[in-house]
Amino acid sequence: MAHLRELIRSRIQRRSTGTYVLEGRRSVDQAMDLAVEIELLFVTEDRAKSYQALGDRLRIVTEKRLTQISSLTSSDGVVGIAPMVMTAADELPSQDCILVPVGVQDPGNLGTLLRSALAFYQRVGLVVGPATVDPFSPKVVRATTGLISLVAVSEVGDYSSCLEALGRAGVTRLALVPQSLGSLPVDPPATPFALLVGSEAHGIDGDLVSGCDGVISIPQKSQVESLNAGVAGSIALFHCAQPRS
Repeated sequence: MAHLRELIRSRIQRRSTGTYVLEGRRSVDQAMDLAVEIELLFVTEDRAKSYQALGDRLRIVTEKRLTQISSLTSSDGVVGIAPMVMTAADELPSQDCILVPVGVQDPGNLGTLLRSALAFYQRVGLVVGPATVDPFSPKVVRATTGLISLVAVSEVGDYSSCLEALGRAGVTRLALVPQSLGSLPVDPPATPFALLVGSEAHGIDGDLVSGCDGVISIPQKSQVESLNAGVAGSIALFHCAQPRS
């Protein structure tokens, strides 16, 4: 149980073990439906019958114990550990849509972006760089309802080099910027494309924007200063998924 607690709390621990935590029955069931191998599953006694097929990977614990360890204020009695699968950056061009969240630190925003991308595209990639929230953190995994296993996740130390490589591979690179700097393209981009989304507070560094093939913006009324990364990115992803003329 101490190992489980560390996986929930520590990004370093998740990377060193190559595993992450699925909290909640919905996330665990979704992952199992996608044939994700559950290495260990901690359940309360009343939930155990539903997971007997896991055999000796099943651990029965008290509800109080799970609640003490879980990042949730109350546990529904199911917490699993699953293997983390990473993708090499040079394999990303095989995806339809590649999300590049730049400095997005809110787990809910990243989870929303990933769910939206998975709703609109068959193959989704994710570039995780410095100062971006861990996509395998419990809150992001929960926000994706366990669908993180469908995403080709690649960690990079430098956005610029990654974007240059994507460009050389024929990936169209678009930056989501404030309304005054761009507009929604009349014709959505062909796949594969990469969408850079910055945090609401800081946006995207100008050098990264200038290195892209184009910029897009979300039209909005003047009384709304900005949209958060999850909402703005989702709107942009939906637009880009529309049929080309």
